[in-house]
Amino acid sequence: MRREQLSRVFGNLEDRQIAEAYQFDPARCGQSPERIVPMKKKRIISFALAAALLLALGATAYALFGSRSVGTHIMPETGVYTSLAELKQVEKTVGYAVTAPESFSNGYFFSLLTVRGEAVYDESNEVEKEFYGVHVDYTKDGSPNRYLDLSPILGTDQLEPTELRVINGASVRLNLDHYKIVPEDYQETDEDRAREAGGHYYISYGSENVMEFDMASACFEINGVEYILSDMAATEGTLNELAQMTAELIAAAR
Repeated sequence: MRREQLSRVFGNLEDRQIAEAYQFDPARCGQSPERIVPMKKKRIISFALAAALLLALGATAYALFGSRSVGTHIMPETGVYTSLAELKQVEKTVGYAVTAPESFSNGYFFSLLTVRGEAVYDESNEVEKEFYGVHVDYTKDGSPNRYLDLSPILGTDQLEPTELRVINGASVRLNLDHYKIVPEDYQETDEDRAREAGGHYYISYGSENVMEFDMASACFEINGVEYILSDMAATEGTLNELAQMTAELIAAAR
């Protein structure tokens, strides 16, 4: 995934900040280099709690990529929609076409759509670009939620995907990433370092106990819009399931 994409899902937030309505604080970028590092290396977040809350609440995390950052931004006309009947109003607000199916053939159904304000900040924490992001929740009985995030295309920096497929004429970047959330005093093992070097293995600091999980995602661009479809409880076969859902998304967007 691109670092810009990752920063929309992960961030430099602590559990208590998220619990207290995820207030965005640009001053946090003044922390030491050990606490804020490029997204290619580590993510500082108690992810098992934070990511679920960030996605469920539609809050974009604050994170650095190079000398720029992306994070939440106060803008008018943000809000939550429980029906896709107002999709035309959503598109009018965000300024781009929004493809969000009511359901997928594998049984996932629309649950919630959130429009949130976001911005790219420069190295001085000044707004470089503001935009609206769209976050959509999909549910299925007995299965973990899946999430669809849309935004204007932000940049060109890309990380190597787990797999690259051409689906319905679009280039789709499939990623399967392993996250290990550890306490602040955790010492990386030789196995940790070897797996980090191999890619798609990330150690994050900030939890009380060691927690591990896999996240799968499918990313593609169409009609000037970037789509990220993700599952934060990935198992064997999840990438293929996301690829099938992506095929339906692309067909609907064309």
